[in-house]
Amino acid sequence: MRSTNSILTTLVLAGMSMSFVACSQSKTEESGHSDHQHEAAADEKVSTEEMSVSKEQSQNILTAYLEVKDALVKTNGEAASAAAAKLVETLGDIQDKLIADIRFDAEHIEETKTASHQRDHFNSLSDNVYTLIKSTQGNNDEIYRQYCPMAFSNKGAFWLSAEKEVNNPYFGDMMLHCGSVKETLATLK
Repeated sequence: MRSTNSILTTLVLAGMSMSFVACSQSKTEESGHSDHQHEAAADEKVSTEEMSVSKEQSQNILTAYLEVKDALVKTNGEAASAAAAKLVETLGDIQDKLIADIRFDAEHIEETKTASHQRDHFNSLSDNVYTLIKSTQGNNDEIYRQYCPMAFSNKGAFWLSAEKEVNNPYFGDMMLHCGSVKETLATLK
């Protein structure tokens, strides 16, 4: 019995070590992963003529989005729900396909207090906010597009952050610093 317990303990520790090694290796990567399911949608070019969103509105949306991200970093479903409600309010009555997609995910994050379900919607919310910020150049400060290769059963997921230091909203405390910066969105002065 003692031998079985020590073998199981060794296997669990080895598995955890492999997870941390895989994540730390991703921090040194410089290029994005083309196999990410949402990357193609996020990289689509949306001209500002097609959008009814001003740079100021984009910045306000980004600020509200970052509050959702920060709540998920802390795995705080209630705070994420409240932040998503602010995001929905910030969207106002803007009629735009991209804003409708952002509203859809924000409303779903608002409706639940379960962080794992919120993270499912945060994934596509992140891609859509990225597309918005890229197309409107709506960030007043540098924004970092970050990537965790281990999110969603190793399918990977992106998010935006105001800080260069990686704080992973998909794993929270479990693997807080798993991920890497894939792109820096500079500001136009």
